[in-house]
Order: sequence, then C-alpha cells, then structure tokens
Amino acid sequence: MKTPKETNIDLSETVVDEEEAVVETAEVDSDIVDEDMDIAPEDRLPSRAIRNADGSVTLPLKYPQTMRTKKNGKVSERKFEKLVLHRLSGKDRRIISSASEEMMVATAMARMARLNQAVANRLEELMDVSDINAVGQVLANFSSTGLKTGKRE
Repeated sequence: MKTPKETNIDLSETVVDEEEAVVETAEVDSDIVDEDMDIAPEDRLPSRAIRNADGSVTLPLKYPQTMRTKKNGKVSERKFEKLVLHRLSGKDRRIISSASEEMMVATAMARMARLNQAVANRLEELMDVSDINAVGQVLANFSSTGLKTGKRE
C-alpha cells in the first residue's frame, strides 16, 4: 500500500500584515459622474429594488409570504411577492417612534407599505430576515437621499 508523501511547509518566514488594507479597484467610466458615491453602502437600495417615478420603491421579496386575512366578513388569501414602499412623513416618523421597540420594524413597514397595522405585524413575523433587512435598507436610503420624484416644491 502506498502512503502519501509528507510535505512540510515552514510558515515561520511568512508574515501577514493584518492592518494592510486590501484595495479593490473598480473600473470607472470617466464620462459618468456617479452621484451615489456620496451614499454609504449600507444606505443604498438593495440591488433588487426598483425606484418608481413617484419616489416610492418596489421591493421584490426573495421569500414571498402568503397569509389569510379577513375584511368585511370575507376571508381571503393574500400573497406578498413584493412591497411598494413609500417615503415617510413627519407624522409617520412620530407614529413609528411611539411604537414599542419590538414593534418598530412592523410599524415602519406598515407606514411605508401603506398596510393595515395588523397585516404588517403578521407579515413581519412571517418574513425572512433578509427581506426585513432589505426594507430597512430602503428606509435608510429614503433618509439619506432626499426626495427624488422630479417634482419641485
């Protein structure tokens, strides 16, 4: 029976500088001015998000959710494959900040998606954390970019 050859590697001469920054260079088109460079990476829209002409953002969910709801005595099944998230007003901010800490995410989602609070509460319970985090990224983007509907005020 053959035995594998033993290889001895001497790492005593290898030095790794853990403080050395790794710089990745991106290809830049000098004819394009990237205005998003001022936005922190964590405040940028998720790549799957679609900015709408009215300033809202359509966020397709990676993990769609289905729930049964009852309205006017009628039970129906609703499938959430995407959320249309709208910019928040001062009133929305007050409502969100007055919610308990454990309800803030669902309250913010209800206000942004213009959902009934009970529906948003249940949807947030069902949603995958990656989709919840993406909703948070949209909120952060709204806070960092200002109104972009093309309308003058």
